[in-house]
Amino acid sequence: MKYKVAVYCSGSASRIIKFYEEFSSKKFELDLIFYEGEQIEIIQILEKICKKVVVFSNQKQVLETNLSDELYSYLEFYKIDFVFCFGSSILKGEILKRYKYKIINFHPSLLPSFPGLNAIDQALKTSVKFLGNTAHFIDEGIDTGPIIMQTIMRRDCFENYDDVLDLQIDMIYDIWILINQQLLYVEEDRVFILRKSQNSYFKSI
Repeated sequence: MKYKVAVYCSGSASRIIKFYEEFSSKKFELDLIFYEGEQIEIIQILEKICKKVVVFSNQKQVLETNLSDELYSYLEFYKIDFVFCFGSSILKGEILKRYKYKIINFHPSLLPSFPGLNAIDQALKTSVKFLGNTAHFIDEGIDTGPIIMQTIMRRDCFENYDDVLDLQIDMIYDIWILINQQLLYVEEDRVFILRKSQNSYFKSI
């Protein structure tokens, strides 16, 4: 079964752009990109990835609930099944009820450690030995939803943020495949995967 997938991203949209630099947009066809930002060059790149790009200007200084409602209206209009979330705003309101277990956030820490903003910086200020990412379903809390999968790397291999963030690329690939093959489900707020991932995601052991 082929589900309709959207992306919510902001800023440089680097992870979704890098994903499509590695994997064909024809194989992983998006039905909608919702972009929060005003970088013209980024918008132009996103328009090459997806025919439907909605731009939400962050200069409007609107409340996050307004962004959530705007995103929600587009998801309903295009009958989107799943959303991959790389945006900087916190989603709130009706969208969380209607799209429960349908919005997947990619957070740059090994949750439940270091939720919220500047997660990599939070981790680097401590004595942790590992850095990584968590893909999880969004709920009403901040980075508290059911965890789908995680990536991990040794702290002493860290040179810049991309060392951590680029580990999300294979996560996007794997989760997209799992969704379309109906191999991922949630029961009592726990995520179950019906086959093992082919990727270890452990960098530089």
